[in-house]
Amino acid sequence: MKKFLIIIIIILVIGIALRLTLVKSRGSVSVEKTPISVEVVRVTRDDVKKTCSIVGMIIADKTIQVFPEAVGRVTKIFVREGNYVHKGDKIISLKNETVGFEFEEAFVTAPISGTIAKILVDIGSTVAPQVPVAMIVDVSRIKVNFNAPEIEAQCFRVNTPITIKLDAIPEKDFKGYISEISPVVDPITKTVGVKGVVESGGVSLKPGMTARISIKLNEKKGVIAVSQDALIDNTVFVVRQDSTAERRPVKIGLVGDDLVEITEGLNENEMVIVMGQQRLAGGEKVIPIVRAR
Repeated sequence: MKKFLIIIIIILVIGIALRLTLVKSRGSVSVEKTPISVEVVRVTRDDVKKTCSIVGMIIADKTIQVFPEAVGRVTKIFVREGNYVHKGDKIISLKNETVGFEFEEAFVTAPISGTIAKILVDIGSTVAPQVPVAMIVDVSRIKVNFNAPEIEAQCFRVNTPITIKLDAIPEKDFKGYISEISPVVDPITKTVGVKGVVESGGVSLKPGMTARISIKLNEKKGVIAVSQDALIDNTVFVVRQDSTAERRPVKIGLVGDDLVEITEGLNENEMVIVMGQQRLAGGEKVIPIVRAR
């Protein structure tokens, strides 16, 4: 009886083993994977540009507050805001109330030539030497004022060209150059104060306008370059002629605004994957779709 039970158990074990082997063999049948669609671009030579974009403000070359030299009451205002005055022109007359000069007429004159930006008093107002009565701006030369991050400020110098765009005049670019760079870094903002001269603005540029400044930090012309989208940890995926993806390490040069210089690892006319490579490890079949430029 015992022998019979042992034979039955052996037969059951053999049957289970055969069944498991059959299931395993069926599961191991290779199924060809579906090719992965990816977006590609052809490797070419291009210009790689690195620029710095900063928001600043249009300012006048000079902004002067005008102070009276005597205490008195304003009797007449000779100018209006927006009027141009020459140095020495009368701006305001007042009845002098300074001790020893009571009731004599006194005048406040323009200390520089420029445009009256603000009149800060009215007729009948009492003025004193420590209180400004007007503001004059010299717009014969227009400047732009901005703060550059301390790291990027090391990349340009006085006379570096700049391009200025204005929110108020978006269709036009203005050219200029850097005229002043502060020698110190603001300890709170970690920025450096910079001023630039706008070479051609005319009456269209007004102090107080928001300016968007672009400064070229570096440029490499005619180098092997790819879109930044192609890079993953200093590697790219190249599509071979048999439509398989090859993961390839590359050496990076200048990192530009949109493009990256590749100094080693890529050749012209190779197809590089710029979208979909996150699903790849290398060796997969792919369906390359050329990105429209």
